[in-house]
Amino acid sequence: MATAFHRHPYGRPIIGYSKTIKAMTRDMMISFFRRWYTPDQMLFVVAGDFDIKEMEGKVREAWVGFKRGSEGIPVRAREPEQKEVRFKLTFGNFKDTYLQMAVPVTSSVHEDTPALDVFAQVLGGGETSRLTQKVKLEKGLVHSIYASSYTPKESGLFMIGATLPAENLGKAIEEILKEGDRLVVDGVTAEELHRVRVNVESDLIYDRQTVQGQARKIGYYEATTGDVEFEKRYIQSINLLQSDDIRRIGEKYFKPYRWNISLLSPNEKAEVVKKVSLDSIIEKSVSSKDVFIQKGIARISKTTLSNGMRLIVKENRTNPIVSIQVSMLAGVRYEEEALNGINQFMAVMITKGTEKQSSLQIAKKVERMAGSLSGFSGYNSFGLSFTFLSQHFEEALSLLSEVLRQPSFDSDEMEKRRRPILASIKRQEDDLDRTVFRLFRKALYEKHPYRMDTIGTLDSVQRITQKDLKEYYKRIAVPENMVFSVVGDVDINQVIQAVHNEFGKLSKGNFIHPGVVQEPALQKMKKSEVFKEKEQAHFVLGFLGPTIRSADRYAVEVLDAALSGMGGRLFYELRDKESLAYSLAFIANVNLDPGYICVYMGTHPDKLDKAIESVLRELKKVKDEGLTLDEVERAKRYLIGNFEIGLQTNSAQASRMSADELYDLGFDYYGKYPDKIKSVSVEDVRRVARQYLNLDAYALAIIRPPKEKKQ
Repeated sequence: MATAFHRHPYGRPIIGYSKTIKAMTRDMMISFFRRWYTPDQMLFVVAGDFDIKEMEGKVREAWVGFKRGSEGIPVRAREPEQKEVRFKLTFGNFKDTYLQMAVPVTSSVHEDTPALDVFAQVLGGGETSRLTQKVKLEKGLVHSIYASSYTPKESGLFMIGATLPAENLGKAIEEILKEGDRLVVDGVTAEELHRVRVNVESDLIYDRQTVQGQARKIGYYEATTGDVEFEKRYIQSINLLQSDDIRRIGEKYFKPYRWNISLLSPNEKAEVVKKVSLDSIIEKSVSSKDVFIQKGIARISKTTLSNGMRLIVKENRTNPIVSIQVSMLAGVRYEEEALNGINQFMAVMITKGTEKQSSLQIAKKVERMAGSLSGFSGYNSFGLSFTFLSQHFEEALSLLSEVLRQPSFDSDEMEKRRRPILASIKRQEDDLDRTVFRLFRKALYEKHPYRMDTIGTLDSVQRITQKDLKEYYKRIAVPENMVFSVVGDVDINQVIQAVHNEFGKLSKGNFIHPGVVQEPALQKMKKSEVFKEKEQAHFVLGFLGPTIRSADRYAVEVLDAALSGMGGRLFYELRDKESLAYSLAFIANVNLDPGYICVYMGTHPDKLDKAIESVLRELKKVKDEGLTLDEVERAKRYLIGNFEIGLQTNSAQASRMSADELYDLGFDYYGKYPDKIKSVSVEDVRRVARQYLNLDAYALAIIRPPKEKKQ
């Protein structure tokens, strides 16, 4: 109580402190008694076999001469809002370890009290409660465990208590928090709600068996609620509660930062207990807990199946549409040069037949659902995207399961799909933009797989066999390497159960991250030049950039937004003023491994050298002088606006959450990104410009006409 209540008297022990008891005198006690034990502060309750009028007369007679006090009702200090987790560890001559966890809740008369009581009963009230079944009986982490909602006259506490071996402390707290989180998302079952209603009403009935129980109950209701009929209203409220009411209560009160955790443990277990990072456990419950509820009406959950598959579900009932994305770590980053393009080839083939159905049969089923099913691949990942009308959810999930688990990679179908890929690779030679970027990547990344193109080369794609596809897919398509996200017109609980039924029995597998060679920073300027019989010159000048998990990425993205686009500094200086560019872009690309920061320009061959000099000049200005406050603020607004606009559809949200979870940013990262951008300062942008824009060591890729033609 002392941990939770710092100012309110509830934080002090009823029995008092040793020093206050020792200092107590008879005069002090008499003074206190006369001050507070007065008729206006008393409630006299009589229950039993008696005549009411006769008893009333006797009470009045007994109270004659007992004068009212002069103090009135004392004003107690209000407890300030709790804004951080509190811990209290005590070691002593104990035989067991005692854990007490509590969050501040409301008073007895508040409308939330009945739902809090139900929450407590379902979570930790009795043998069938979730904590008892999961934490005590299934996991064996505690000797005993309970939950209760203490709602006195003024604000109270929701408490969870347990006795346990000190060695189980960390895991026990983790599991307790998980069960609470699950209840917040799942709500209660009809069976649980019925059990609690029966138990609550029966407890109240049993209390009425004795006159002592009746008197105690009436006195309590009058003293704490001011209503002797409180029980009737309370039972009515309990009977009206639904599962959504329990979810709402969980969302409202069970915030990770509001926990108060107290521990009593034997002296000899001090070292064991001190090794447990309570802060880390709470932090884990915030950033990667099994369940997360987003503020507002949208409900989101994250569940990890026993085989390691991570499932994210977000309800969005606005339209009858559902989008599913399944993402896996893969992509060019995991490719060998000999089989470059295998992820792209696999993305084309994944929906083109299973062991049971042909490509045409799958396509017809998807059309009947008014859906879209396709594979995707990039530099860091591979996966499937599926959007359909919500009325087809069960059929769609079944089809997706079949496509994921039983792709045929049919050899005849492969040859049909190989031809368009090879044709696309050939067409790239006509696309100078793409060609110069491919040249730039090879100059910047000498060893890292990012040097390769996603589509592959003519030789590598021609080389890929059915066996290659099957073996590669088998390596990456294991549950522990999958993030499964569902967004749309769905019910969270039903989706969790359905996905568990389809994928829960898959063996965990053994996903091995292939070693990725990291690229050393350039030590000098590295130039790569190709001559083409074209009328234009194109170049990319750039540097290694930050990773997707780096704190520098936000300032780099602001720098990108400020310098790129028609309103950016580079466009104004190099195109509008100097007329150097046909096309121009500043690009910051972040990846799992260091990405790149570059300037791309298409220009007239006669202006090529001047254009490169001008780009270096403008980058030097940025390094030396930084950006203005107006440039930075405008860039931040642009980034945040574009980011949020890009999340309007279910498919965009499913893609974002799936990728962010896969890359260890957390499925809820999209809610944090705007604040990350807002926090970027002018100095942050200047710092990253100085750090990453090394004008003595950069990669320069050029495509130009033959020099003799230029002359």
